[in-house]
Amino acid sequence: MSGHVLKDFLHNHQTMGRWERLRRLVTPQDTLGIILYGEPDPDSLAAAWALRHLFRPRAHAVEIVAQQPVRRAQNVRFFNVLKIPLKVVDEIPWQAYTKLALVDAQPDFFQPAPAVPFDIVIDHHPKRAKCQARFADIRVSYGSTCTILLEYILCAGDMLPKRLATALWYGLWIDTDKLTRAVSAQDMAAISYLYRKADAETLRWLEQTQIPGAYRPLYQLGLDTLAQDEKRALVFLGDIPQPDACVHVADFLSRFGGVRWVATAGVFEQKLYVILRSGMYGVNVGRIARQKLGAFGSAGGHLDKARAEIPLAGLAETLHTEPTLAHLDAWLHSVLLPRRARTATRETPRRHPK
Repeated sequence: MSGHVLKDFLHNHQTMGRWERLRRLVTPQDTLGIILYGEPDPDSLAAAWALRHLFRPRAHAVEIVAQQPVRRAQNVRFFNVLKIPLKVVDEIPWQAYTKLALVDAQPDFFQPAPAVPFDIVIDHHPKRAKCQARFADIRVSYGSTCTILLEYILCAGDMLPKRLATALWYGLWIDTDKLTRAVSAQDMAAISYLYRKADAETLRWLEQTQIPGAYRPLYQLGLDTLAQDEKRALVFLGDIPQPDACVHVADFLSRFGGVRWVATAGVFEQKLYVILRSGMYGVNVGRIARQKLGAFGSAGGHLDKARAEIPLAGLAETLHTEPTLAHLDAWLHSVLLPRRARTATRETPRRHPK
């Protein structure tokens, strides 16, 4: 498709009508807060930046705000090289904004729910509850929130800066796992259109995955554990330098032939992180995470990738004891691999990181 054909395809009547409603919702007197849920990733960062780009000329002020910093090494590179204007705060100043927007998430993701309702919600994740917002655009058939925001920019007739196009392309590319997940025709058109507008050299640099040197012993621990059970594996990494360490090790181990699914877990800043990856086609680790870990914290994800974040304070009550590394290791095995946990108890104690 030519650039003009792609643009015409993405500039559709449905999004045009939604843009007109959205545009009227924010006035020149408004201060718009764009809120990111959890640890920002490329899709949420780029989509929020695009929404900020749309409303900076149309509102009094616009801020992108998150309570967690960007931590994953690859995402930090993306965030820093493109200079995305994110404000990280301990507590979100809900009352400081006259309008609130949420991108790449839905209000019920927050536990407890914010005291102030969102005015705008734009997302592509499956709906878990009825969305209470003055304007909600949730397209579950789309692979990325970035695609939705690109459509808005085209409908608004705004110029698309090269850095923003680069961010949107990368956010779409990463969130669809390089287009290997279910994507819409709009996602395919957007990835092509954005590539023509993006900085190709920056994209090549961002695609070069780097593994922090501090993760080397964690990889070795993962390999040692995988050798014990080649179908399903749980690797407890103990105290980790960043939650991203679990992601790196899980991605690596899931590539070994014969692995049905793998979970890596670690403790960072009084929270237990569990990352699940499927190694076989059709194994739904998102469902596994929700069913087995959803009662203890936030848990969920996609068919092949899932994540759970569980506060240690809540686990102390569940365990009826102090949540030490050894106790957490044993508890996770009992929840995710109950048969494996019983076998290990009868044989020898599992080795856990100190």
